[in-house]
Amino acid sequence: MVVDEANSNYYTKGSEEIATETALTLRKLEKRNKLTRNSKRLVIALVGLPARGKSFVSRKLETFLNWSGVKCRIFNVGKYRRQAYALISKESNRDRGQAGSCDANFFDAKNKEAAALRERVAKIALDDMLKWLDGDTETDDDDDDGFPNKRHHSSQHSGNGNDRVAIFDATNSTKERRQWILEQCTSPERRAGKPTGVVFVESICDDEELLHQNYTFKVNNSPDFKGMSFDAAIADLKTRVHKYEQQYEPVDDENQSYIKIFNLSSKILVNHIYGRMSKTIVPALMAWNVGTRPVFLCRAGKTSIDQLGDSSSSSSDSPPSTDTEDAEPSEVFGHTGSRRKLMKQALLGDAGLRFRNSLANFVEGEARAFMRRREEIAYQPNLNTGTSRTGLSSYQNDVEADGDELPFPLSILTSTMPRAVETVMFDKFYLPSEGVSNLNPLDKGDFAGMELEEIADTNPKWYSKLEKNPYLTRFPGGECYRDLTNRLESVIIEVEQQVAPVLIVSHVSVLQALIAYFRNSPVESCMSIEVPMHTIMKFTPSRGGGWMETQHHLGEEEHIALNKNLENEMTVLTDRRNSDYSMKATPIWGDHAPNFVATPQSEVQSN
Repeated sequence: MVVDEANSNYYTKGSEEIATETALTLRKLEKRNKLTRNSKRLVIALVGLPARGKSFVSRKLETFLNWSGVKCRIFNVGKYRRQAYALISKESNRDRGQAGSCDANFFDAKNKEAAALRERVAKIALDDMLKWLDGDTETDDDDDDGFPNKRHHSSQHSGNGNDRVAIFDATNSTKERRQWILEQCTSPERRAGKPTGVVFVESICDDEELLHQNYTFKVNNSPDFKGMSFDAAIADLKTRVHKYEQQYEPVDDENQSYIKIFNLSSKILVNHIYGRMSKTIVPALMAWNVGTRPVFLCRAGKTSIDQLGDSSSSSSDSPPSTDTEDAEPSEVFGHTGSRRKLMKQALLGDAGLRFRNSLANFVEGEARAFMRRREEIAYQPNLNTGTSRTGLSSYQNDVEADGDELPFPLSILTSTMPRAVETVMFDKFYLPSEGVSNLNPLDKGDFAGMELEEIADTNPKWYSKLEKNPYLTRFPGGECYRDLTNRLESVIIEVEQQVAPVLIVSHVSVLQALIAYFRNSPVESCMSIEVPMHTIMKFTPSRGGGWMETQHHLGEEEHIALNKNLENEMTVLTDRRNSDYSMKATPIWGDHAPNFVATPQSEVQSN
């Protein structure tokens, strides 16, 4: 049978005719052209009934966006409402109301007085949000002693210039309310010269078991139920939800930009979402889940070069040993190019091999304990998840393609550096790992293999820029920390979507940026984060969307385990007085970190 060549090409290439625009395609592209632009100001308005996970989504979004370099702030209308109602109740001597607590009757549409108050506080919250978006004021949303919230000016700038994202956290349950938000944010008269995008994120939950769990969490934590018994609080919450359901209208306007999240990320529907939203925020929303699984971070083990006393450790992220700490780098390894090559190819030394054995025992104990806890609650999940790198499947039946049974579930990601890969080549058992180039150390370009002292001596002008702005100063021919954070976004999304334990073996610069995310601390200050050698940093999700941290030292030094409550609302890591680990006075750039052993708070000198 003879096949015409032109017809054959159709099946492999399609039409080779030059694409041309028509009136139809231009009409179809008109909306996309508007939406694809990245607005300097973006409003994400949450939509959903109470106890649908809206505040969980808000907190996760705020942490992720701030870490990725976009200034983000939550404006929770419920908080404004409690502050307003507390003042009103104080004047009228209402007991529970003095704390801002509102029962279900407050949310009845027939309660005209309460409805007027809700509208008023929503307007105040929205006005505060727009002022913050415009950079006119900074709203301090941690102050509960007044109404409306206090404001103060701020000169802090994010890594993306003036880009700001505001999260309007409320039920926003009617079309009328959502149209009002659109008009207030996008009106040409009101917002002249201040273009602002608006995206609605609706959280839908119809899973009864998940709803019950959400109700339990809400009544145990929300100020609205303070002083009530559990049964009374649940009954009041269900009554409140019923009153909202009577007037609830789902998001269905096809002309609006919106994202619908079903049962906390089991399904996502998007409409008119392009640009930054589609590249970053939608994948993040798909990744977040309410499961609990530990994430372990650690540096690659000590190499043979470390033990010889290499002082640069530009790529091996290790300090000099006492044997040769007084020697000049050139006396040990010669010129910069030779050192650079040796560091990239370095394998584990004796200390690194001992750490590898300790790491194997540690992750085995943690992973087996993880599976026991799940078995105790009669939960047998399919842990085979993810879009690229996966959580490993069930503890009893997980096998590799060649038929070898895996000992326990653990997803392992490493840099592609030989020392990192060798750190997870356990003698005790086999677990597959994936080398990820995004986890490679900060690329110092022309200065790779050089000590900071050498750079200061040979390039004092450039070094002074590094001292002034270590986060945004790019190494010639290499990266800055902002670049490093950009390439780690996909790693964060990969880790967040896992339902089994995760181990990441990388290097100081990378771990500093990752730790800033899990601690919800300012990423632009991550260069000052200490990353102890041969120490596991374990992060476990908290119900509120934050992470709990413990540190476990596996080297020859005395064992240390530091507990930290790192709920977003409870920790201020920029204040050393509230931190239970010691920080160096000067930043630690790149992989030039000392052999640091975390110091318990009791041993930290007060400032």
